[in-house]
Amino acid sequence: MEHIKEFLLVTTPTARQFDGIWEVEWALEGEVFEIKKTKFKGVLLVKCRDAKKAAEMIRDYETCAIHRAIPFDRYVNTDKDLILVEATDVAVSKISENDSFAVRCKKRGKANFKSQDLEREVGAKIVEAKGAKVNLEDPDIKVIIQVIDKKTGISVLRKDEIIRKDVLEEEED
Repeated sequence: MEHIKEFLLVTTPTARQFDGIWEVEWALEGEVFEIKKTKFKGVLLVKCRDAKKAAEMIRDYETCAIHRAIPFDRYVNTDKDLILVEATDVAVSKISENDSFAVRCKKRGKANFKSQDLEREVGAKIVEAKGAKVNLEDPDIKVIIQVIDKKTGISVLRKDEIIRKDVLEEEED
């Protein structure tokens, strides 16, 4: 199999996880990838060669079960100190002093830290390194930290790179 080492997080409504798997397969037709279910319903990991390209392909594909697609810049072990170093490293390379930013952490599983504490610490390091302004309401860039039990994905994305789709929940008869 070709060298695939990047990760993309795909979320779906919990009842539509299998529809989401099909939609990822259809959207990425022709690409080399592997879909991994996590132990969290509605949370899929797509291992691929180019996570940003895969996210764009999902953005451009008409879907009804995929809610979000987030390409990871880094995928590391869930360790607060490691996440702090890696998130700051990625963010500092992508954020300029003229950008506003926000740090958002979504925690799934039993990490031994609070999301808000990590958000504050990463944000403080970015301000210290770049002098960029924090804007929690409407930032130019989001530093997204997705803790998925023992692994954590880190993304630094501009507004137009964030893929969020409207999903209709299936009606129960």
